[in-house]
Amino acid sequence: MQLKKITIGLTALFMLSLANAHNVWLEPTSSQGEYVMKFGHTETESYPQHKIQSFQVLNSQGQLTALDYKFKEGEAYIMPKASMVFMAFNNGVWSKLPSGKYVEKTKREVPSAQLSTNPMKLGKAILKWDEQSFKAHNVAYELIPQGKAEAGKKLAILVLHNGKPIQGIKVGVGEDAPFNVTNERGIAEFTPVKGYNKVWAEFEENVTENPDYDRRSIEYMLTFNAE
Repeated sequence: MQLKKITIGLTALFMLSLANAHNVWLEPTSSQGEYVMKFGHTETESYPQHKIQSFQVLNSQGQLTALDYKFKEGEAYIMPKASMVFMAFNNGVWSKLPSGKYVEKTKREVPSAQLSTNPMKLGKAILKWDEQSFKAHNVAYELIPQGKAEAGKKLAILVLHNGKPIQGIKVGVGEDAPFNVTNERGIAEFTPVKGYNKVWAEFEENVTENPDYDRRSIEYMLTFNAE
């Protein structure tokens, strides 16, 4: 009986980890100019199309506009003719039952839930370094490099929430790796490696007067190449 309780507890933690720890990012495919949005943590997984909220790119005026995508075999493919792509992915609502088990159901669907969380995944891919790489773009959360990334050289990353610098946010290569924390100016240092880089950050917020969930976790992934 004791072993069964431990197993159930570990399963619940694993399910919550799956919901919270995953991220989204872009990778080039074998077709020139095409990218695929990946989803996962230590390994990538397929995902349902309905969880994709948006792809956006910058137009010639520096404004965000919607980008179409193709969905096949559990992944989204895009052909962005732009220097930067923004992604939003809603990983549903996960509720903790009195038993300790986590299920992908809302608070309305399981009124006895002890807590209900909405894990959001946001991504920004810098495909080409230009002046827009260092600007804010009027989104709720954003990570902005303060210079062009160079391998082995510390890079200041500005973290914004609703356009304002935010202190105390973890910034690193992932939640399982060492990280730095943003200072009072919303800045944390990150040291890029040569080639493809992922910069991870996480935000938590309580939600009131929502019948489906009472908290939201936002995992953010900024990607770029460094020489």
